[in-house]
Amino acid sequence: MKPNHHRLTIALLLAIATTLTFPTITPTQTPKPKPTLKIRWKPPIPPSTLGIPGNRAQGGGTRSGCHSYRGITALVPLSPQKIHWGQTISDRPTIWLNAPQGLTKDLPIEISVRSANGNPIAKQLLTIANNISAGAVSITFPPDATLEVDRTYRWEVAFYCDTDERIDRPFVIQGKINRITPPAKLETATSTLDRVQILAENGIWYDAISTLGTQLRQNKDRQLTTAWADLLKAASVRGSNLVRDCCQFDLVGTPR
Repeated sequence: MKPNHHRLTIALLLAIATTLTFPTITPTQTPKPKPTLKIRWKPPIPPSTLGIPGNRAQGGGTRSGCHSYRGITALVPLSPQKIHWGQTISDRPTIWLNAPQGLTKDLPIEISVRSANGNPIAKQLLTIANNISAGAVSITFPPDATLEVDRTYRWEVAFYCDTDERIDRPFVIQGKINRITPPAKLETATSTLDRVQILAENGIWYDAISTLGTQLRQNKDRQLTTAWADLLKAASVRGSNLVRDCCQFDLVGTPR
């Protein structure tokens, strides 16, 4: 082939190449993760009638049968008077406890509610249906313990953990609670975390932790787990981040 033919072929190829279009390749964009809501806790001002501190835990904690329950604590903030106290909007709230060594099947537990001056309102004696591993557990107020708004109540959870001793000497966890009117803003909540945040920033502890705990039993979502840890830390409450899928109780009869 003559040299002129070579040059003509190359020129044609270059002309064709310059007229072709190729798709533009752009780097893949990774979607930004959604920001995590940081739970803000605003401690409420306790009523002046809250009283003096009671024993946070008392009774059978020193006996052999109750040794494994000595570490149980109420997942409730301390008031300035050093009382485990909080607010609720429920007429029948739920108490959350930290059980670092779990709870044993058939363990008798009694929950009782009294008025601020100590008058008995309701009691319920239960037993645990199955062994419960270490973590956060909950107990709901008895069905006939209907709390009134703007009233202070005392609650006790008694663990009859030493079968070798008299049954009237249990290991006891105590606290206090006030029922208040729900904030109007609560109606604007569009998600579980929104509801928890509104409850927390209005100082409504019992419902904030119960809302999170109930959801965590159904869905171990990372944001819910983080919110649980944030809420405990913000209120200076020490407890497990493990919310147990429990608690099933059997009603065993009339309390003593």
